[in-house]
Amino acid sequence: MRIATWNINGIRSLIKYHPWCEHKNYQKILESLEADIICFQETKTTIERLDSDIALIPGYDAYFSMTKNNTAYSGVVTYVKNATFTPSKSEEGISGILNTKNFDKDDQIGYYPTGYSTNELLEIDSEGRTVILDFGAFVLFNVYCPHESNPERLPFKMKFYKILKERVEALIKAGRRVIVAGDINVTHQKIDHCNPEKSVKEQKLISFEDHPARKWFDSFVAPNGLMVDVCRKFHPGRKDMFTCWNQVINARPVNYGTRLDYILASQDLVKCLKNCDIYPNIMGSDHCPVIAEIVEEIREMQPLGGDPTKPPRLCAKYLPKFSGKQQTLKNFFLKTGTKEPKVIVHKESFTTSLSKAKPRTFSNPKTALPSAQASLDKFFKLSTIEESLTSQEFDPKEGGQDISIEDCFSSPIKRGEFEESSQRLDVKDQWKALFTPPPVPKCKVHGEPCKSNRVNKTGQNNGRKFYVCSRPIGSSQNDRCDFFEWASKTSAYSKRPDNEEQTEKGNRAAKKYKTKK
Repeated sequence: MRIATWNINGIRSLIKYHPWCEHKNYQKILESLEADIICFQETKTTIERLDSDIALIPGYDAYFSMTKNNTAYSGVVTYVKNATFTPSKSEEGISGILNTKNFDKDDQIGYYPTGYSTNELLEIDSEGRTVILDFGAFVLFNVYCPHESNPERLPFKMKFYKILKERVEALIKAGRRVIVAGDINVTHQKIDHCNPEKSVKEQKLISFEDHPARKWFDSFVAPNGLMVDVCRKFHPGRKDMFTCWNQVINARPVNYGTRLDYILASQDLVKCLKNCDIYPNIMGSDHCPVIAEIVEEIREMQPLGGDPTKPPRLCAKYLPKFSGKQQTLKNFFLKTGTKEPKVIVHKESFTTSLSKAKPRTFSNPKTALPSAQASLDKFFKLSTIEESLTSQEFDPKEGGQDISIEDCFSSPIKRGEFEESSQRLDVKDQWKALFTPPPVPKCKVHGEPCKSNRVNKTGQNNGRKFYVCSRPIGSSQNDRCDFFEWASKTSAYSKRPDNEEQTEKGNRAAKKYKTKK
């Protein structure tokens, strides 16, 4: 049995990547992963945008959790191959607040965290970040933990971590086996980061381990916690085992990334694990899949799953728009108890009426169609110079005289017209040159065309375009150098021209690159 987790960064954008763009079939995508349980994060869809090609994939049952404010943000989905097994219970969210009102106690997984207000729990589960499935032999968490996009989001992120840990540990202490799969959005150790020193400097930390998210994760997994990092268990000293790369700087080709995606298992499940690894060659987003393999003997430990014909109520096929309970617009305008009228056409009467029909004639000659209608091609066809010359009659009695070709071009009127037309061409070329963008500069270190970008940070240069080395960022000498150049020749914010400053930066970058060699 195989369990896969993958942050797809938009379920609709997944089919834009090769080779999925060739068939755009979600069933083939799931089958290519060769997993029985597939956990997707960051689906970026809403209940209104959800279609049957995503929710009702043949051979799989889907369990969604989406944002509650109808925005295409966050979101997770767990696909279960229904031919293998079916979960007995399902829940949305980590706190249980979304399942305690409408679910019976028999449908609840239980062991919910305490000590939080209703508003706090609703806020945590309002972004569609968790789906929990109970398979009997284990409880599976599919999570997309919050990203620390700004300092204001850090308290929300830490509260999500805290509630997740309390819920998982409560299940383990009750004797349940637990698996947590998903994008945890934290790099645990220095070995999980491509440039830990730069991360410490940017986040203004005392040390790499000083970040509160890393402290939490360190208390969540062994040896300090009850969970085990499965991938690190099978590859304890493996370097460059990254699962996420920055697409803006094209960091994936040189494997300049971080490890944010994990599969965690409770310690009593470790003996059932066969292998776990990353799959960076599978394209589809800025993350790559992580797949763990569990031995088949887990079925003998405890009955695995519930009734295949009756999946739990969070299954997507029970949604009103897919179960037939949602009222269509046509049925909305029909009266209650009435049926849509049916039109019955008899074949014999229809053919007889056609045979008796007479062709329509026009009694008024003005309304009759013309016998030879001009085509659109003839309407736009221009007559040639020869046709225009031969169509004019020349009578020598009216004082006409022969005119040579030389006389036409020697005439002052003709010369003036020629000069005016050439002036118009010059003005046209000037306007064209004015609006033509300047050529892309070449990197002075590698001699290759640069890559353009814009400043996104707030400040005086916000929105300005600049050029950098087109090579991906990495740690070797063949990777991106320090070349930098503004797209505009002058800056409204500096006292000296930009090209002078750019020349100095380019020379320093070239000198630094030669020194490294």
